[in-house]
Amino acid sequence: MINSSIGVVMVALSTVNTAVIIGLGFFHRPSRASAIWAFAFTLAMITSYGWVAADARGSAALRAACAAVMLGCTVFIWVGLRVRRGAPRSYTWVAAVFTIVCGVALPATAGTAAFPLLFRIAFVVTGVFAALTITELVRLGPRWRHETLPLAVASAGFIVFSVIAIVDGILQGFRPYADDAADGLGLMRDLNSMASIVYSAAALITLLLLARADTPTSGATIAQTPFRAVAEDRLRRAQAAGDRWWCVLDIRLDDPVDLREAFSATEFARISDRFARDVSAVLPPDADLERQGDDAVVVLLPRPEGAVRPLLSRLLDQVATPDPTQPIAVRVSASIGWASVDTVGYDLDELLDAARGAGVQAHRSGGDRWERVMTPVS
Repeated sequence: MINSSIGVVMVALSTVNTAVIIGLGFFHRPSRASAIWAFAFTLAMITSYGWVAADARGSAALRAACAAVMLGCTVFIWVGLRVRRGAPRSYTWVAAVFTIVCGVALPATAGTAAFPLLFRIAFVVTGVFAALTITELVRLGPRWRHETLPLAVASAGFIVFSVIAIVDGILQGFRPYADDAADGLGLMRDLNSMASIVYSAAALITLLLLARADTPTSGATIAQTPFRAVAEDRLRRAQAAGDRWWCVLDIRLDDPVDLREAFSATEFARISDRFARDVSAVLPPDADLERQGDDAVVVLLPRPEGAVRPLLSRLLDQVATPDPTQPIAVRVSASIGWASVDTVGYDLDELLDAARGAGVQAHRSGGDRWERVMTPVS
């Protein structure tokens, strides 16, 4: 039996969590991953109500079923992370089978000698999925380290609880319970209640941040940003006038992942802001700029080749100039891709793609340089 006050907390928290993940996560940016996470939280909410009802009615079978389904919810969270990553196999069926098998086996054995062993096995298997969840969070990369920290810590705690379950099971083997009412699972039920509360709160923070940060799928319509609207209009008028003094620049910080690892989030934000300010300060006022993320700026520049080269050299020097207020002596540099209309044409998407490819080549060549698209795009 769980403590009545813990049961009230579980019901209240699971209800709020479900409303938040659906309203601020799934509805904000619907995706398959956010739908799976919303389903997991909804299942946990229903289970928490059933858990309290089971204690009120004294139903061991219902309590066992709710505990089993609650464990299964954590597996669906792992599945959602795989879906978000775009893994070839999501293993949704694994989460469904695990939840159904536990939901049938545990209530069927409630009150029997087999129940303590089955419950501990289910708890330990859930700990394995918690370890897999940490693996998925790590695969997201250092860019998401702050967003993934709550769920990673909670998953690590779940693994610790699983180890405790094994140790407690061994100790209980030397002190077998005397009757069905004292099945030796008091510690496990407390751990399960604590894990459910902590894990759900941590999962909400991480998954909500990930869901709201998800980018639209590749088939989605390209957003008509102010930069795109202005750039397309300028290029149309330039094409009509035969003006070939236009180019697109793709300017990106070199090794942003390493910079994030070397600096705190606050310090990296300062580096990113300074990078954007350097680009804006060096380029002329008639250039159209759009900041993309925290490590890239795309530019539409109305200048001939002879005027672009010195601007790019000045910009690279400016970005590489050390910041005296920087706590760690790390050299910052950038790579620039340069695509002109006389080589690529007046289509903005083709110019952006060509400039991005040239920028990638500049980075592969060592960074702190620019590369120009020299051959026409077919």
